[in-house]
Amino acid sequence: MERLDSTDSDVAGERTLAHSLMEYSSEGIIVIDRTGRIRQLNKQAKNTLGTIGSPYVGQDINDIFVVTDPVSGNRLNIAEERYRNPQLAHAQANLQVGPSKSTPISFHLKPNQNLEHPEDSGAILFFKDLSHAVTTENQIRLIATALKSIGEAVLITDAHWDRGEARILYSNDGFSQITGYTELEVVGRPISLLNGPATDLSVIEGMVTTIQAGKPASGETVGYRKNGAEFIISWKLFPVRGPDGQTTNYVVIQRDVSHLRRLEQDLFQSQKMEAVGRLAGGIAHDFNNILAVILSFSDLIIEKTETEDPNRKFVEEIRKASERAADLTQQLLSFSRRNKNLKPEVLDAIKVTRDMQKILGRLVPENIQYDLRLPENPVFVNINRTAIEQILINFTTNARDAMSEGGRMELSMISYDAEQAAVMLPDYMEEGPYMALTFQDTGTGIDIETQKRIFDPFFTTKEHGKGTGLGLATVYSIVKQANGHIEVASEKGKGTRFRILLPIVERAPSEQETVDEDLPENLTSTERESILVVEDDETMCDCISGLLGMYNYQVYSTNQAEDALDFFEESHEEIKLLITDLILPKMRGSELAERLLKKNPGMKLIVMTGYSEELLSQFEIPDGALVLKKPFALKAALKAVQTILAKDHAPAR
Repeated sequence: MERLDSTDSDVAGERTLAHSLMEYSSEGIIVIDRTGRIRQLNKQAKNTLGTIGSPYVGQDINDIFVVTDPVSGNRLNIAEERYRNPQLAHAQANLQVGPSKSTPISFHLKPNQNLEHPEDSGAILFFKDLSHAVTTENQIRLIATALKSIGEAVLITDAHWDRGEARILYSNDGFSQITGYTELEVVGRPISLLNGPATDLSVIEGMVTTIQAGKPASGETVGYRKNGAEFIISWKLFPVRGPDGQTTNYVVIQRDVSHLRRLEQDLFQSQKMEAVGRLAGGIAHDFNNILAVILSFSDLIIEKTETEDPNRKFVEEIRKASERAADLTQQLLSFSRRNKNLKPEVLDAIKVTRDMQKILGRLVPENIQYDLRLPENPVFVNINRTAIEQILINFTTNARDAMSEGGRMELSMISYDAEQAAVMLPDYMEEGPYMALTFQDTGTGIDIETQKRIFDPFFTTKEHGKGTGLGLATVYSIVKQANGHIEVASEKGKGTRFRILLPIVERAPSEQETVDEDLPENLTSTERESILVVEDDETMCDCISGLLGMYNYQVYSTNQAEDALDFFEESHEEIKLLITDLILPKMRGSELAERLLKKNPGMKLIVMTGYSEELLSQFEIPDGALVLKKPFALKAALKAVQTILAKDHAPAR
């Protein structure tokens, strides 16, 4: 009797345990009899089916457990023999859990045999809700797609940055677009594959120190694409930690900021040009006054000196030096982009270059081989002829100076269509056909640091007295003014290559050149016209007045605009011509002219200035006025006076 009680107790315990295991299982469990009707189901099954409180025992399993094929959408009958196959571990299906709602599940059937009571045999249905797993899988897929598609480069590396050779475990499409490497080519390779000669390793070492302290790091270095081309990488590094808090991997985000840095450099260069331009414009007025005096008096002495006079050559040398100083002033204004005297024109760059070969040939010594490669067909660009000649001379002299022991230089011009040019152009340049002017030499080369400053005004590597530092700065300004692009490639000891890209334009229609009327050789006035000179620089004022007086003009002069106004009020002299400086101490010369023209509408006007046309456009100069640019020579001033007095046009107004 005691043995029976013990057996009953064990059976009861096993049933309790089985019930607990079934009730608290994470899977849904449904017990089915031999006819496919439900005998029992656990709490998880009720939660998933939404049948809590609903009658279920005794119902057909296919009425409660409604599942469809996830691919075809066809209804599945789980009572079919195939789902009782022991070889079928799990099946995938969509379980209907509401009128129009389903959830993904996996399920399998296990036979439930009762040898003592065969009528109680059947099967047990196990199923698991996969909705959370599918959601997580979809999220992972979305994140992976986003990482693949993002424009920035994303890398995942191992944690061995301390040795500077962290291995790449993953790379996205952005990395391939930026560097040219595919994922298969970089996985397993060290991150240092992007390094090269110009890479600043100290920046990388600084980032490694930062991430070793457990902080994100960032920096910029020069990197190298698969094809060897340089680009500027912006780095960001983030540690990935495991459950124990230890760093297991690093996420690296890289951006190609070459375009941005190039824009910044161009802006900085333009600002430097503008700053020096303001300086040049500020000193041009006074400097040109001095040069005008020297040139005019030199001309006067030469005019009055016999050819055989031994002192004449000294004065001629003074005049030559003044002309060189005037050229230097114009060069200052040119590179600073404040000189608009070099007006662009549509010309054949090939013809201009061929025309320059005699001059360029004289600059190249015999120990330097000079090669010229030009196309047969003309290539038209919109640039001033003097400007392009200046570029050619500058490049030739620089190449010659870099090859004192001899070598080879090559000048070539090639035209490219829009598609070909796009490969060479920076992103910010306007698309279209371009001409490439390339000048290459085998000279001493230029180091990286010098290349960074090579277009700076007054920067030169030549010996003291052999260079002004304005040559390449002027070339840079000319190219930018022509909407072009200039770049330099060089390596110390291996020569230098400059390349200029200029937009190709259509050939301009030919125009009949106008020829100024010939002026008489005798510059002396025959009618002794009255002229009023207003110039705040006393030396300049005396110079002009003295010269005009020597050539039989009746001259009145003053340094003040107020004195000129008083003179008109008090004098009865009929002034035929007003010569005034553009900028006067208390009144602009243009304003003075307006006021005097109201009193004497028939008076002619000459405005003197040392400023560029860009600045001149800011002043309202009366119509019909003649602008005399400083510094001017004696004959230029006298011809200007004679020209405007001889014109038979309406009074200036």
